[in-house]
Amino acid sequence: MKYKGILLDIDNTLYGYDESHKIALWVVVDFVKNNFSFSEDEIIIAYHQARKMVQIELGLTASSHNRVLYFQKMLEILNINSLKYSLTVYNLYWDAFLIAMKPFDNVYKLLEKYKDKICLVTDLTAHIQHRKIKELKLDKYISKMVTSEEAGREKPHPYIFMAALKKINLNADEVCMIGDSFSKDISGASNLGIDSIWINLKRENKEFDSSLVTEVYSFEEIEI
Repeated sequence: MKYKGILLDIDNTLYGYDESHKIALWVVVDFVKNNFSFSEDEIIIAYHQARKMVQIELGLTASSHNRVLYFQKMLEILNINSLKYSLTVYNLYWDAFLIAMKPFDNVYKLLEKYKDKICLVTDLTAHIQHRKIKELKLDKYISKMVTSEEAGREKPHPYIFMAALKKINLNADEVCMIGDSFSKDISGASNLGIDSIWINLKRENKEFDSSLVTEVYSFEEIEI
């Protein structure tokens, strides 16, 4: 093996987040449309307004990703009793999301190769990431995770990467970071001198130090 350990993002790295989100959000839209007098467009607009409000108000914190807050504000915008329905909508969303998740090709092959030498590094809240881990059966291969909720900072802040290194007891020059976000995963790792593999799903055009960063277009291409 080229590395002693791996730092690994979850969303849009191990599975397709965007497609799962789209499916789950439409489950929410259908519920609200069928139970209240709103059109699909009105619900979608309210959701995006709510999401933007939460992210502006909470900034770069793990709470800014919390779907309970998104749906609470969405229902408030629509003048629906948020205390009565927020958890219902939240659970509908995540239940549909988890069912929709499909791991990318080659994921388990790499996890098996680096079994118990991996730390997940993720910005989302710990509770839902644990649910994703169970659904994807990642806990068969991985026993360590650092969330931004735990670290108190989001990627690319060094705290979250340093915490991950500490958990697997390795140095920056002994690991590789794998992720889809150049601004979060790759920049954060590069700032600490950590090699990284950028899964460039969206075919973005970025300049980077090729001595530290390897660009691929799918998880299947990763060979380490």
